[in-house]
Amino acid sequence: MHKLIAVIAACLFATAALAQDRAPAGILILGDSNAEGPFGLTLYQAMRALNDPVSGRPLAVSIYAKCGAGANDWTSREYAKLDCGAWACSDGHALSDCPHFRDGSIPPLPELYESLGAGRRVTLVALGLNMVFGNRTEKLRDARRLIDAIHANGSACIWIGPPQAGSLFVDIDRFDRFVAALRETVTDADCRFIASDQMTDRRNLEPKDDHYGRDDAREWARRVIEDVLHPTSGTPLMALFR
Repeated sequence: MHKLIAVIAACLFATAALAQDRAPAGILILGDSNAEGPFGLTLYQAMRALNDPVSGRPLAVSIYAKCGAGANDWTSREYAKLDCGAWACSDGHALSDCPHFRDGSIPPLPELYESLGAGRRVTLVALGLNMVFGNRTEKLRDARRLIDAIHANGSACIWIGPPQAGSLFVDIDRFDRFVAALRETVTDADCRFIASDQMTDRRNLEPKDDHYGRDDAREWARRVIEDVLHPTSGTPLMALFR
């Protein structure tokens, strides 16, 4: 009996040690101007409150949100240049201490992962509304290239689709067709898709608007967070770290 207890204790100790030795886990959030506002802040704070299911340690979390961003901003240095601004925040910094940039460029994707400091990682991509315009085939190709780059950097992927926009910001039929095509492209590339268009309501916007007010943006974020953690289909966020 004593030998059995000793063996069990040794196994438990070895399991705990293995968990401690595994690479830390983290989340990188990439987004457009919606992620610079209350939606992104709520998402960022919620992710920072999570613990790694393996080690129990807090997840490392970084966000980089660029005004006007599309998928190619992270895959082409030509489009990485900042125009109307960007906001970046990293784990360990209070939101009030995080800088808003007006010049320069988005750091290359490998640098963002290096700064995250997490070997086990998941990337949340909150993009799509700026991609509705222009050549759809090219925009979808940009999405596929970004997902391929995320996977090449050893990260799992969850794509948060665009919210409904005002009816005069973009034609509703054009928006719906693009979101359907984006969803198919993203899922075919082995990245889970979250349908923000089903979590938002353009009737809460002025017809020309594409940004929700604080309360609506926070509610959208809460619905996204619930889907990230407890999806009706697809792999939950925390299972991606195991």
